[in-house]
Amino acid sequence: MQWKLQQDMDVGTNNPIVARMSYGLFEIIDFSNLSETKKENLKANCHEIMQLLVLAEKTSKPIIEEIERIMSDIKKQGITTQSDGRCINVPSALTIGNSRSFIKYAKQVLQKVAENINIIFDKNYKGPYFHKIRDDFIKEFGSDFIVTKLLIDDQSWIKKIIELRNEDEHSNTGKPYCNNFDVNQDGIGKFVITLPTFFEGTQIGNALEVYGHNLLTFSEEITVFSLEKFFPKIATVDEIPENQRKPEAPTRFRIIKK
Repeated sequence: MQWKLQQDMDVGTNNPIVARMSYGLFEIIDFSNLSETKKENLKANCHEIMQLLVLAEKTSKPIIEEIERIMSDIKKQGITTQSDGRCINVPSALTIGNSRSFIKYAKQVLQKVAENINIIFDKNYKGPYFHKIRDDFIKEFGSDFIVTKLLIDDQSWIKKIIELRNEDEHSNTGKPYCNNFDVNQDGIGKFVITLPTFFEGTQIGNALEVYGHNLLTFSEEITVFSLEKFFPKIATVDEIPENQRKPEAPTRFRIIKK
């Protein structure tokens, strides 16, 4: 028999996304009482979530870095003008259009998280309709169940991602999807800088950073705390303090005795 090996990613377990959504999570999946079929399906889905999160990270990083670099240059050099001040040289972030791809990956991650819920709880949600999932979990498990709490607490930013993706797919505002830097002068001639924003006014750089963090945290926590319901009664999950996580594989959760 001949074996074949093929690399499918250029990041390893030292990346927190890879460590937390594959290596560390697979151990928790295996510890649960789910059927072997469900375990394998869940692992495959988590692997896809991990790949999407890595793509989102690779997309957002150059955008965030470019915006930060431009702001650093402005702090050092100020805003320049031409024609005796009649023409303002407005800085431009050339990568902001790629934020569309980030939002696409973000929605796909949310779809996969909903699929994780389907696998674990034998549900049949057809997409990232977390307002409906929240309402169903309140009825079935109560508001004190940790997964229900997550579904309640995370509604706002999830809704924003869905709205941003919907506008990209089916624009109905008539506005540019992304707005670049803008510079204006106030009443006393001082330059006022407006950072790049999405069509509805959200700052792009800040949003991508926050959404990237939230997507990883939400994907991991929904999966881990859902699985905990299928643990032996003597076991629970424990969060590893950041300063105790291994640099080569910074997993976040471990299984401990109650």
